[in-house]
Amino acid sequence: MAEKNLYDKIVEKGITEAEVIYRSGEAKTKQIIDEALTEAQKEADKIITDVKRRADDRIKTKIIEFEQQAKHNLLKKKKELIDQVFLAVIKKLKGLPDDKFTSLTVKMLKTEKLVGNEVLKVAADEIERYRGLFSSEKNKNEFYNLDKLNTLLGPNYHLKLSAAPVDIDGGFLVVGKEYDVDLSYRSLLTIIKEKYEPEIAKIIFQAEE
Repeated sequence: MAEKNLYDKIVEKGITEAEVIYRSGEAKTKQIIDEALTEAQKEADKIITDVKRRADDRIKTKIIEFEQQAKHNLLKKKKELIDQVFLAVIKKLKGLPDDKFTSLTVKMLKTEKLVGNEVLKVAADEIERYRGLFSSEKNKNEFYNLDKLNTLLGPNYHLKLSAAPVDIDGGFLVVGKEYDVDLSYRSLLTIIKEKYEPEIAKIIFQAEE
């Protein structure tokens, strides 16, 4: 009976130690799991933070891109409107009544220091108008004496009109022996546009608002 009691004690002690070991292992396992979960949570938080940061950066980049595109579109619209205004001006200049057209032509020529024997070249659709207003010659020639225009300009002017057209949209080219002068409407308005574009844009968009 004593031996059985001793055996029982040994078994009981073994069971007790096993339970202690098991509980210790269980606690250790839980600790390991908790630490792993904590690390996993930290890593997950880091990933989420990085993803959010990258998403925020992408959003900021897109916002900047949209703002730049909007500015580009606005600038393009301004330039298109200004171009439309100048095209309308060219059309208006070409459609001036004869008296104002004559006055403008004389004024444009007088602003230039001409020798006086230059040749004017105009677009094909305006040759007859220049002939009718500024020349007495009726026959078709290679050059027409602009006697009426020369009288308006004053002494020492002996300008001629070429029957060969040039590719311009209103106005004329003054062709001389030493140099040529571009007095086409588009050329003159381009100079004005480059000089006063900010002011013109301001006027147009204030009126638009």
